[in-house]
Amino acid sequence: MNSYLEQIIQNANLEVVEYNMETRREMNTRDRKLPYYVMSYLKSGCAILEIDGTVYETGEGSIVIIPANVIHSHYKTDRKPTTFLWWHFIFKMSYAVDVVKILDFPVVSHLKNRGEFENIFSRFYNGSKNMNKISEVLMQRACGLELMACLMDELISEKRLLPNMDVPPVFWNIFQKIYSEDNKQFTLHDLAEEYHMSATYISNRFKYFFGKAPIAMRNEIVLERAKDMLKNTELSVSEIAERFGFAEVCAFTHFFTNRMRQSPSGYRKQYRQFGI
Repeated sequence: MNSYLEQIIQNANLEVVEYNMETRREMNTRDRKLPYYVMSYLKSGCAILEIDGTVYETGEGSIVIIPANVIHSHYKTDRKPTTFLWWHFIFKMSYAVDVVKILDFPVVSHLKNRGEFENIFSRFYNGSKNMNKISEVLMQRACGLELMACLMDELISEKRLLPNMDVPPVFWNIFQKIYSEDNKQFTLHDLAEEYHMSATYISNRFKYFFGKAPIAMRNEIVLERAKDMLKNTELSVSEIAERFGFAEVCAFTHFFTNRMRQSPSGYRKQYRQFGI
């Protein structure tokens, strides 16, 4: 599985949404759901985490990873000070494939190499305070990756983190095809014929393993890559359509407009005029 892991990380994008370091005597966050992942590290003290009916008691050196869009409660049962280092983040391939889900991160772990992790976070937190906004964004990305590398190095060495081992090799192959062959048009029926399985079985099992049906994932990947090209290149709409395997530019325009509620040309014009 190491080759799958390397491919996933090489193509992943980490976005830090927000972060903080705080000491609290009280905390009573109940039934919260956020559109991004929460990583919370306890430098000192203790707290309780509840997810899907499972209760986790966490103490010094514990690191919690709460999945996106999952209802959870995080609270304290005493008034002793607890210091949290936390950050909210998105870790995806082509902004469509959830890397944390694929890698099957444990919800709660206990770090052995606490000093290195705490030093990186302190540099991350303190170093960006007096920076301008552009420099702060770069610092967030750099230190965010360094924090993730520190965490993954320990989890992998302790064999607590591997790509989801429940995924059969054939579904990893389908995943790789969807991710890398964005210049070809194919249907669920085409996948069924190529891999000698029923279309329904492929769709249901792929969604179980990766969180999205195969064609839905492919469409998201193509859409995000097309948006990047419209924003960052001078390629014409017809050239972009050809790049993604559309036989006719009108088919690409329909594909894009149906999802973005505006044409590719309109999207490019709006981005270049307003930056959005």
